[in-house]
Amino acid sequence: MAKGIELAGASHRAFVEWNADACKTLRANYPPEIVHEEDIRNFTFSGYKDIDVIAGGPPCQPFSLGGKAKGWNDERDMFPHAISSIRSFAPKAFMFENVKGLLRQSFAEYFNYIILQLTYPEVPLKSDNWKQNLSALERVHTTGNYKGLKYNVVYRMVNAANYGVPQKGSV
Repeated sequence: MAKGIELAGASHRAFVEWNADACKTLRANYPPEIVHEEDIRNFTFSGYKDIDVIAGGPPCQPFSLGGKAKGWNDERDMFPHAISSIRSFAPKAFMFENVKGLLRQSFAEYFNYIILQLTYPEVPLKSDNWKQNLSALERVHTTGNYKGLKYNVVYRMVNAANYGVPQKGSV
């Protein structure tokens, strides 16, 4: 994703990644000082401003077809932190990727919650309970009275192999 965004004309300001091997790859391709090998939950965004694009891939394990499918109950669910970055920077655009499993029926409500938070990032969340926050976001969405920052969020499932990304081995 990083290389694709660069080839589209963007200049990277920071990478936040906890996986050491991924960080080695990033450092081999980008200035090491912009690679932050740490958990996004501990990263300080205050040193950045005027961010035009935010892109990332919150960990897929909470939603993967091959995992335990704990979703929002999995401590690796980083969608709240991805969304927090949108709230902090109000970029011109953002892009997140994840796995097909996120679109399963068992995660439909939570996925809708993610989409509504991204659509209406300035709606204050008043509860620690995501389902209560979902209800508040649905009210905002259906009333049409929202005056804050609003994004047109589009999602679709794609097979990365169809775009030249090695995904499947051959027998």
